[in-house]
Amino acid sequence: MPAYHSKIDGAGADEACGCALLPLKTKLRGPAPAAPFEGDDIIDETIKYFRPNCLFRNFDVSKSSDRTLVYLTLSMQQFLKECERHSTRQAGEKAVKSLVLKQFPIPGSPGWPLGGLFPPPKDIQEGEAWRLYMKQARDELSTRTLDVLYKDDGAKDKWWGSFAKRKFMQKELRA
Repeated sequence: MPAYHSKIDGAGADEACGCALLPLKTKLRGPAPAAPFEGDDIIDETIKYFRPNCLFRNFDVSKSSDRTLVYLTLSMQQFLKECERHSTRQAGEKAVKSLVLKQFPIPGSPGWPLGGLFPPPKDIQEGEAWRLYMKQARDELSTRTLDVLYKDDGAKDKWWGSFAKRKFMQKELRA
């Protein structure tokens, strides 16, 4: 059985480093185009497919939106791992927001964990466009991850928390 791929067709979307810069349902400022609030965006797909995709060691990228899904899945894994150390939502939120604000490597730079899965940027503008889009997407993903990880009463959902130890494609992003 193959891994779950993105259902979003990124054919008309802008691209940077092989990733589709897809519309997001967010109120955060950034370069991502606004998506309609009905239907799923790439963040919804990341959360929906996170648990089943974590069970796979391989992921065959077939389109640019799959690369975006791969990176956001690894980001969500990083957020869950960070929240594993914090029992309350408030502490988890503080830790995850500091992760979002940290500078992170872009494809082709030293410290990039995904090797040749993502092509390096052709120029500085493409690299910066990728970084700004992913910063906004990671920020939105962190908020939605906290919403599924912590219940309304502030306690952790043990089913989501148990996936903090799993590695998607046997890779992880470094903090």
